[in-house]
Amino acid sequence: MESFEKWIYENKELENTIPEDHYNDLLAFNFKSREVKNYIKSVVKKHFDWSEYEKWRTVELLKKIKSGKVEIVLATRKLRQLYLEQEEEIKRPFLSIGLAIGYESELDNCPIESEYNQWNSDALKKQLEPVEWYRKQILEDVDSELNELLNPEIKTIDLGHIVNVKHLHDTFAERLYFPEFYGNNWDAFWDSITGIVEMPKVLTLTNWDKFENTFEKESKILKEIIADYNNQNAEKIIKTVGNNGYK
Repeated sequence: MESFEKWIYENKELENTIPEDHYNDLLAFNFKSREVKNYIKSVVKKHFDWSEYEKWRTVELLKKIKSGKVEIVLATRKLRQLYLEQEEEIKRPFLSIGLAIGYESELDNCPIESEYNQWNSDALKKQLEPVEWYRKQILEDVDSELNELLNPEIKTIDLGHIVNVKHLHDTFAERLYFPEFYGNNWDAFWDSITGIVEMPKVLTLTNWDKFENTFEKESKILKEIIADYNNQNAEKIIKTVGNNGYK
């Protein structure tokens, strides 16, 4: 914390970034206080885009996991922690719930690397079996979500895992960053994609055939919405991909 305090005193750019009275309050603050973390957070939220900071944190963690700097079990725990923190701070986390929560629950009983010495070799091998089952899929999902964060103009949403209509709307809300007041209905969906959120240039909905066969009514409504959306947008498009390719 001493180095951070020194950085504040020496950073002239900061002095020109926030209002003078807030800057003076920052200089006068007792950085030995137990409330320093909450105070700094309050200052940041007033003057900087907290959402962009959380996006940066997400990208950095995904990069570390992809490069192997964070082993898989520990990675799932860090992803879950980040998701829960973002859920509290910005409501709509930058991670999908599947990547953030799903894998951590599957690997909950697996030890992290620093705990390996607590197990004999046979027991450790058995305990780590689930890691090998999920490793490839975890890394693929990490790579996919990292690419989307780095290339926001292109996004893919898999409709093959949808279990009910609420799950469908929750998935759209999560992946397209709909507002917290999103109403989980098709009118609210249309309002969101046409005037509330910034849509990607290309949104691809995969496993459309499976979705269409399972949710006949909803898929028909969504198909009509997609057609209207594409007709009204010259530079943006929503595509569906089924077992037989693009539609």
